[in-house]
This record gives sequence, structure tokens and C-alpha cells, in this order.
Amino acid sequence: MLVIATLMSSPLSVGAFSMTSLPISGLKGGARTGTLRLQLSEVKRDILQIAAATDRGQRLNQLVAPVYQESRGKIAKLIDELTKNECEISEKTLSGEWELVYSDVELFRSSPFFLAIEQALDTSPGIPTLGKWLGITDPTKKSAMFFKLHQLQVMSWGASTVGRVSQNLDFEKQELESAFDTIIFGLTVIPIIGWFKLLPTFGGRVVTLADKLQLEGSTLTMELQKTEVRTCPGVNRLPLFADFFMDRWYPVNSVWKLLPWNGGPFNGRAPSCKMEVVYVDQDLRVSRDLSGAHFVYTRPQ
Repeated sequence: MLVIATLMSSPLSVGAFSMTSLPISGLKGGARTGTLRLQLSEVKRDILQIAAATDRGQRLNQLVAPVYQESRGKIAKLIDELTKNECEISEKTLSGEWELVYSDVELFRSSPFFLAIEQALDTSPGIPTLGKWLGITDPTKKSAMFFKLHQLQVMSWGASTVGRVSQNLDFEKQELESAFDTIIFGLTVIPIIGWFKLLPTFGGRVVTLADKLQLEGSTLTMELQKTEVRTCPGVNRLPLFADFFMDRWYPVNSVWKLLPWNGGPFNGRAPSCKMEVVYVDQDLRVSRDLSGAHFVYTRPQ
């Protein structure tokens, strides 16, 4: 027993087998609890390592290049392992500010604006003519093509990059505020011969507000209300049009109901959306959207 206890307390490992990851089925009492906590911390550590190595998952986007795809499989297994741990999914554990550190898909899709687009497109019947031209055959996958087209429009040539992405959940006000920083023309030169920036860097913080926030079991439901582009600290405002476009709310909810594909112009559907919480603790949250994509958040330091 003394030998076993010594081995279990040692951080040493033999080959690929770590003594700190021994099966917990044979452990009792405090040793079992301690090993379980260590395993959980290791899973969380590995998730954050992959998130950092893949630039919050952006390097896994196959539209850019089919590289590092083994990391997609690894993090899927880690998230599955994480969800096997018991956790308290409640308003108390979910309230407050969170920062996105990993996503299976485009980072901007964590916003209620794009979650509402996903729900509206993928739950509506049929495929429009444009979708058929683009090769869509599954009506429940229409949003995936939309998001690819959006990414091509706003991020081609590296003209736009996504900075910090955050969410703040306030169940007392029944509101979720989502924000992501966008930086435009971060680096613009003539390749090979250029040694100076052709265009200045500017950008803003896109803020989206959803209300009617509810936690139903493990599912967050909400209704998109409005969005604005705010001045982002440290980044120049949009030139020429900043005073007109920035720092003012746009009534997305009202306009949404007028659109024909949402049943408008009369009695149109509201821009509702939902997201399932699959794991949460004091410093980590994992959510999943309708398409099954995962979003990993941490508490900001």
C-alpha cells in the first residue's frame, strides 16, 4: 500500500501513461476526489492549449485551409470528456461576463444576431433559388452557406479581423449583451515591394442586445432586439461615416419582422434564438448552437 500511495502522489509518468490519470474506479475517499479534480483540470488545460494553438479555432476553418484538422477531433473528445462531469447549470453560475476562447465555426456566430439568422434559415422550409445555385441540398443547412459567404465578404484579403468576443448575461434584466471587436485594414501593403501601410487601421465594437433571456433546463432562449457599432478603445473610428453610423442603436427586431423570408411585412416572426449549455463551472462555459457547433468561454481576468 505504501508503494501504491507513493506512486499516486508522484507527478512522474512512464511512457504515455501518467500516474495522475489513473482510473478512478479503484480509488476511495479523498484519493478519488483529488484524482477527479486533477483530471478535470487537465481536460480544461488541454482545451485551452488547443484553443491557443489554433487561434480560437480560426485555423480550423476549412474554407481557409484544411490544416490542423486533427485538433478538431481532439477538442471534440475533450469537450465530450468535460461534459461527463457533473455541473450546476443555473442562472447563478451563468450570470456575468464571459470571453470566447474557442469556436468550431466562425467566431462571429456566437452573437445572437447570427444565432437568430441560423435559426430562421435552418428552420424554414424549402431552398431559395440562390441556395440551389450554390449547391444547397439540405434545407436545414442553409445558414452554413450564408456564413461562408459572409466570411468571404468581410474577411477576404485579411481586410477585416475579429478581436475580442464577449458576452454578458444578466438574468435580472433578462438580457444578453454580445460584443466583438472588428479591426479593418490591420496590415495593408503591396506584397514583396511594399514597406509601408497603404491604408490606416480602423474599426469598432459590434454590440448586440437580446432580451427575454430565459434558462429552460440547460437551454438559453432569447429574442434579438438591436445592435450598434461602438467606438473601440485604441482603434480609430470609421472615417467619413463614423458620426452617422457609429454609436447608435439599430432596431433589428422591428426590421426583421418586415422581411419576406421572416413572414413579413405583416405579423412577421420575431428574431428568436437559443443555445444549449453543455458545461459550466466557476471559470469555464461550453455552449452548443443548433448546428452542433461548440463555443468555449472563460471568465475574463
